[in-house]
Amino acid sequence: MLFDHFEFDPETDRLGEGPLSEVYRATDTTLGRTVALKILRAHAEIDPAADRRFHREAKHASKLQHPNIATIYEYGEAQNTAFIAMEYLEGQTLDKILKDRTLGFEECIRIASKVASALAQVHKSELIHRDLKPGNIMVLHDGDVKLLDFGIARQSSESSITQHGTLVGTVLYMSPEQVRGDELDSSSDIFSLGAVLYHMATGELPFPGKSFPEVCMAILDGKPKRPSEVRSGFPPAFEELVLHCLQAEPAARYQTAEEVHGELEHLSKGIRRDVNSTRKIEGRLLLMPVGCAGDASTTCRNVAGSLRNDLAAELNKTKGLEVEVLETDDLPEDGEFDYLLRTQLTLEMPSAKLDLVLEPFPNGGSRRTFDTLEQSDESEWTLQDDLVRAATRTVRKRLAEMSRPAPAVIPRKTEHALELAHKAHEVLGYGTSKHLMAAMSSFRASIDADPYCAIAFAGLAEALVRKYLCWEGDDAFLVEAREMAEKALSINSNCAEAHTSLGLAYHLSGLLTDAAREYRNAIRHDNDEWYAHRLLGEVLAREGNVKSAASLLRKAIALRPGHIPSYDLLYGVLQRLDRYEESLEIADDGIAAARAQIKLRKDDQQTRLHLALLLARLASFDEARKHVQYALELAPKDGYTALRAACAYAVIGDSEAALDQLTRARDRGFYIQVELRSNGDLDGLRGLPEFKELVG
Repeated sequence: MLFDHFEFDPETDRLGEGPLSEVYRATDTTLGRTVALKILRAHAEIDPAADRRFHREAKHASKLQHPNIATIYEYGEAQNTAFIAMEYLEGQTLDKILKDRTLGFEECIRIASKVASALAQVHKSELIHRDLKPGNIMVLHDGDVKLLDFGIARQSSESSITQHGTLVGTVLYMSPEQVRGDELDSSSDIFSLGAVLYHMATGELPFPGKSFPEVCMAILDGKPKRPSEVRSGFPPAFEELVLHCLQAEPAARYQTAEEVHGELEHLSKGIRRDVNSTRKIEGRLLLMPVGCAGDASTTCRNVAGSLRNDLAAELNKTKGLEVEVLETDDLPEDGEFDYLLRTQLTLEMPSAKLDLVLEPFPNGGSRRTFDTLEQSDESEWTLQDDLVRAATRTVRKRLAEMSRPAPAVIPRKTEHALELAHKAHEVLGYGTSKHLMAAMSSFRASIDADPYCAIAFAGLAEALVRKYLCWEGDDAFLVEAREMAEKALSINSNCAEAHTSLGLAYHLSGLLTDAAREYRNAIRHDNDEWYAHRLLGEVLAREGNVKSAASLLRKAIALRPGHIPSYDLLYGVLQRLDRYEESLEIADDGIAAARAQIKLRKDDQQTRLHLALLLARLASFDEARKHVQYALELAPKDGYTALRAACAYAVIGDSEAALDQLTRARDRGFYIQVELRSNGDLDGLRGLPEFKELVG
């Protein structure tokens, strides 16, 4: 498709879309470079401000020259709509990354530093971004970071930057003044940056809520949990930086993004040491009697004794830690302990304060830590429970800081993971539910060996689609399949197998346009991805584009000559093209390939049953029956085997046997409805009452 002087395929080159625009990977035919072409939707005229925001994005972003800000090349109008041509970026937006994995602290600080640097340039240009969020931060495949989307940015000198009382931006990351609809300055962006950093580093939102008003109230309340309460091991200096950004009053925050960037750069120099000093808790801890400060009332002494016992019980749940409660302040003579915990309680109902002093033994000194916890509640029991929980969390954190380094992280077993994944793909192709479960087990073992093995996630996605068929068409498996395919693409966006698996999930959901798009994406990333050729050929054949289907299926056979279903599909396509001699040749080739394959692997049910189908199509009914019967003997309780046997019997003309096997397939949990609706091999059964009953 040609749009002005840009060329792209609307289906295969689509990068994304929003309410007002669509983005494509396109070629600038004038300069010969690849761009991201953002086109305002034709129906956007229903929003009078849409064109103004689109123009504003181009105007403001084009003024910004910074390595961490996406470059705008051109703004223009064509075919009665506006467009922006910008730098083409290969990567993932931060929101998609955060859905799939938790980032390490080192990576969080690296990304944060680049975003802060970009934001500093935005503010130097007298702009306010106003919509800083993970969806507007792109992490490239080479690790670089780009700040995107200036559609609602404004000049800081413009009057009425926000119309009073109007929310502009994404509420989850808004500053309190933005929620109120007040006038904004650059400190609002700094608050939003803090909210993004909080989400990125903890995996949770700083101001969660189940509804729009609830989120707004949480922001205005201004009391997020400390990051260290959400994620253990949070670097203290990084925590203070995040909370400094999130101060409710603008004057209490960092005053410039440049200042934030400087702090992050300083942090990054020491964060590797902090991150790599991950600790495990182990050793013997002595818990001294809890002292009562001030007037040692009977109530305080009673609470102190009960609190100590509860605290000991909770700390004893820590793996590797042995807690011993002392009845006096006298230390044991053997001296064989690692930590000493002293506590002092001040109780003035309804409030209480608990002082904690933890020191390693015998080398306390400067490594001794001091913490004060304060709680308030009218109920004595609730007050005690709150103190115990807070004290347990604090002591575990301090012990983790003091303990010996954890063993080195086991390295990724990349080669072993790939070997397991390839073997699982092979087993998956044999067809039965038994093979399916074995393949899924191998895919998961591959992921255990290397959590970043994209093809293992892609293979698991394909297996889950097959599980959907074998387990009564439970849609949950298709949802999980899409999640696994997306996970693979988050690891490697060029993973052709992942696009194929995602397409297959769409295919079984009846979304053929989406399926075809993913198959084309797979082929674009890897022209040797045989399964995408095979599946796209199947989709095109169903749509009536048999000529293109034939070409794709021939390619699939050339790439994977041992996959017999491709021969069977191509046979049918050539028949529809009235190319009978070619169809017979393909059938003969498929039969020869299948015979060779089942000599090597007798339990390859997919190959054997498609061999039976090809033989039946050529009227070799006796041999076809022998292979079907052998397959049924090998897997008498398998639903896939019963279904394919039914198809072969239908082609042979044995309606009774075909209906019997269809019923068996259904009774064994195979989701036969997909086949009943669209499989042409079953056409001879459609007028029979038993078939209609199966269709429902």
